[in-house]
Amino acid sequence: MRKVSMILVVTAAILTGCSFWKVTTLTPKRFAFIKNGINPGDVAVKIDAYGLEELSLGIGIFNGMVCSADNELKRFQIMKTNGDIELIIGSLKQLKTKNVKSQNFNFGSMGFFFVDDEGNVYIQNKFSRLRQGLQPDKDAGRDNTDFSPSYILVFNSRGELQYTLGQKGAPDVPFYQVEKLSVDARGRLFIVSKSMDSWSICRFKGKRRDGFVNLSAADFKGKEPEEGKAYDGKIDNLKIFKNGETALISVSYYHGLRLKYIKIFEYSLEKNRVERVVLEIPDPKNVLFDIVDDKYIYLWNVTKDDVKFEVANLYGTIINNVYLKLKYKRNYYTKILFDESGRIYSYHIMRNGVEVVRWE
Repeated sequence: MRKVSMILVVTAAILTGCSFWKVTTLTPKRFAFIKNGINPGDVAVKIDAYGLEELSLGIGIFNGMVCSADNELKRFQIMKTNGDIELIIGSLKQLKTKNVKSQNFNFGSMGFFFVDDEGNVYIQNKFSRLRQGLQPDKDAGRDNTDFSPSYILVFNSRGELQYTLGQKGAPDVPFYQVEKLSVDARGRLFIVSKSMDSWSICRFKGKRRDGFVNLSAADFKGKEPEEGKAYDGKIDNLKIFKNGETALISVSYYHGLRLKYIKIFEYSLEKNRVERVVLEIPDPKNVLFDIVDDKYIYLWNVTKDDVKFEVANLYGTIINNVYLKLKYKRNYYTKILFDESGRIYSYHIMRNGVEVVRWE
């Protein structure tokens, strides 16, 4: 009977197109290399005898160029893949910038950043922890989130500061734990942040905040276990669609401290409500990583040594599996990221600099 059941499963897979058997293996191709140094185009890698001393920098890919936020050198850079500098914003002390487009600026601690299609730059600028009487930030960089109050700085494509944004617009109430910055197809800035008990989304058109969603009252219903109590749901990730009207919200459901399952919801930002459940993941080894082209959901399988993404459509059907064969053994830190077109990149911090690769 068991053998017959297996034959039926395989036959059903063949009849439905075998979509969940499809596998795409990607290989890395060097995209850029950023030297460890202090000159224009370099970044500072802080290492000691034991490895990476501080994660003081972050990398992003926007408009086909490499962007770096370096909290050791206190500067933000946009570079072409061959190392030519497009823009430097930040400390210009002892830099030869005669032939480089640059603007002097005094950053606190840079966090998340984004560069839109027009070349405008959005940077989370966190208050200095020393000014608050706290210890220095040991995990600064694009990948770090903490509860240091921060504002969003908006620069034009020439690196000139245009304005500063707090939670309600012009500097007033700062943001705290910022989780993501993004700009939609209409040029509106989205700032996703969270507090101890909820997540929120602020939308800005220029200096004016024209949208706000607080998800503390959202109805993310969970199943009831046998005891009759509903599982506790906790938002663990949130991604904004490029259309700016919709979000994907991943909610993990717990019974006590035990994670039972994950649901991914489609949420209308205009109507401020859950529209539907897109996916339910009974075996919570896959987590929401990103949404590509407002069509494809990438789920990261966190149980393998190699990186594996399951790719689903908005109807919850798995249409592909993507593998990345990571071969970096001597790097201190690795991060995988997508650009705005959905291409997959990773950067690898090493002793002599940062290697950026594109997966093809």
